[in-house]
Amino acid sequence: MYRVNPNILKNIEAWIEGQKRFLEYSRKSEEILKNADRLSLMIAARTACSQIIKTIKGFDAWLQNPLVIGLMPHKMLKEVQERLWRIMYELTLFDIEHTGKYKEHLKKVIEEGKVLPPLPTEEKEERTLTYTR
Repeated sequence: MYRVNPNILKNIEAWIEGQKRFLEYSRKSEEILKNADRLSLMIAARTACSQIIKTIKGFDAWLQNPLVIGLMPHKMLKEVQERLWRIMYELTLFDIEHTGKYKEHLKKVIEEGKVLPPLPTEEKEERTLTYTR
């Protein structure tokens, strides 16, 4: 037998409702983002990252909960594992693709002289901490 927090069902429902509200807000924002400037697109991308992180942290905490570990049916756990792995692959492939494209873009703008080079580093004396009385 597992001890159950009497508010667990309310907490789960609150999580679901919060996620639904976020989805609704995001879907409404998509129309605005079609003609968004760079700053708005950057904020929207960071919002997406924040939501992904929040959801993944939620799943991670969920999958560490003894009540979930002990009571989740094998079939349901298999579905969670498979879907999270598909998401993991998709996100990792997107990261590789995007980072590669950005690297090529950055290389191009550096070659064209469109970015300032880093400041020359100054030779710093090696300082050692000494103790004197």
